[in-house]
Amino acid sequence: MTTPAQITSTDAVRHFKLALEEFQTEAREAITQLLLEMRRGVDWIEHDRTRYWPRAMQQASDAVIEARNNLERAELSFRPEDKRSCYEQKIALEKAKRRLRLTEEKVRAVRRWRIEVHLEADKLHGGLSKLANCLDMDLPRALAALERMAVALDRYTERSAPVESPGGAETASPAALGPTPAGDGELQGGAP
Repeated sequence: MTTPAQITSTDAVRHFKLALEEFQTEAREAITQLLLEMRRGVDWIEHDRTRYWPRAMQQASDAVIEARNNLERAELSFRPEDKRSCYEQKIALEKAKRRLRLTEEKVRAVRRWRIEVHLEADKLHGGLSKLANCLDMDLPRALAALERMAVALDRYTERSAPVESPGGAETASPAALGPTPAGDGELQGGAP
């Protein structure tokens, strides 16, 4: 003997469907934001840093040449016993050389990071494309399936709602006790 299911509300299915629709909207916005941030990062490495550090290296190279010339002029203008007077020029030359070494390292690092950033951006773009495809293809199918389920459950609850008998006692509706006609929906029989 089959007993009818005790379904009193299909709100949970509809709430879940609404939550999925909200998730779909938020996920699409998140994908857009991630793609924009990724593009901004790639552009920063690709354009901003690839211009900045070579220019800074050229400026540092010019500063080394200038500091070296200043040191040579200072050494020529003093007597041999006054060599200690060139201390500031020597410090300036060492500082300019350190800056030049730093800029050379940064230029090499930017070259490495350009390759690395492009590889990682391609990976991220691939993953986001898969997610976008799922949002565009799979999620609408799931939402349609949830709607079909909600409609079928509504029909089932309407058929299996208790019917009040003339004496005031509740009994199950005749539709809930017997099988449903063929082709009436997804649910057939007295129980899902």
